[in-house]
Amino acid sequence: MLRWPISLPNSRAALKSTSFSRTIYTVTGTAKMPWCRRKTYFDLCPDSAILFLNHFWEGLPTRPTFPENRTILLMPNVEMYELTREHYHQVDVVLAKTQDAYDRITSWYAREGNPRHARVWLTQHTSSDPTALARAQAKTSPSTFGSIAPKNFDTLRIFHANGHSWQKNTPKILDCWNERPDLPMLHVYSKDELSNQTYWTHFGSKQPENLEYHLGEDIDPAEFGKLMAEASVILCPSTMEGFGHYINQARAAGALVLTTNASPMNEFVDATSGILIEASERPTNGKVLMGNGTEWNIEPRAICAGMDEILAMTPRERQSMAEEGRRRYFDQLRFFRTQMNDLREWLRRRRHSHHPQN
Repeated sequence: MLRWPISLPNSRAALKSTSFSRTIYTVTGTAKMPWCRRKTYFDLCPDSAILFLNHFWEGLPTRPTFPENRTILLMPNVEMYELTREHYHQVDVVLAKTQDAYDRITSWYAREGNPRHARVWLTQHTSSDPTALARAQAKTSPSTFGSIAPKNFDTLRIFHANGHSWQKNTPKILDCWNERPDLPMLHVYSKDELSNQTYWTHFGSKQPENLEYHLGEDIDPAEFGKLMAEASVILCPSTMEGFGHYINQARAAGALVLTTNASPMNEFVDATSGILIEASERPTNGKVLMGNGTEWNIEPRAICAGMDEILAMTPRERQSMAEEGRRRYFDQLRFFRTQMNDLREWLRRRRHSHHPQN
């Protein structure tokens, strides 16, 4: 995750956006050139807006060198405990990555006030297609990388990866497969200890016939893309999401996606583009500024029920759902691009209204 602000230059000749280290906002020059007048980034780029991701501000707006008229944007994950009212009350624009986020933020401003008249902008977001690198490597290095097997919606290849995240319900997936040895082969790639404990509790040293569990493997990005390109079903039963990149990447990969029937996960999948599974709200005890309903409990039986839905379909029905999910991935990509271009134009107009001579 990017921790430092992003500059959004307003000039036509400038980059569309640039991620910077904190040092460029604080370094003023070098002692080796005392004849030079020292300048900060704010001197060199006086009109560029600053975009903060979540709460990673590092006190930058309170520094003496931070210009009073600088346009500040925030792109929040609304479920994060660390975001406070002060974050939302110090910005000029909030970029909402989901409809759920947009609804929560606009309602919050209506209740709590909006001292800077911040504009809430539904941009949505986008994710890389993990299969693109795999397809490129299969084309350029077929002898070493190998070919990518086509998806098989008849004999299903089921995939799940959670990395170190505890929010993807990997233990509940393992619980389901433990209860259902009749389910198809599942390939799990995980690095968290709870999932590992769950696997060993269920299976010990005995290798289940319908499960391949890969613990702690560092997978090359192209190889990871190949795994997703070959998967016909990808399991994404999230507890929570700020956006849902791994759900979105599963759509981009052209797989049939199983995910949680709760916001914002069900903004990616509906009854025509994937499988939604039952969930119950998890209390957050007032810790989330933007309200309840940001965390969800999922039971193994719900995952198993979702798998039964998939198994009851014909191969053509599974493929059709997967194709619809992928089409929506590209629809969202186009929407995000349009909204961000509109944002740049708005920032230009805002700059000219503040500095008519520029």
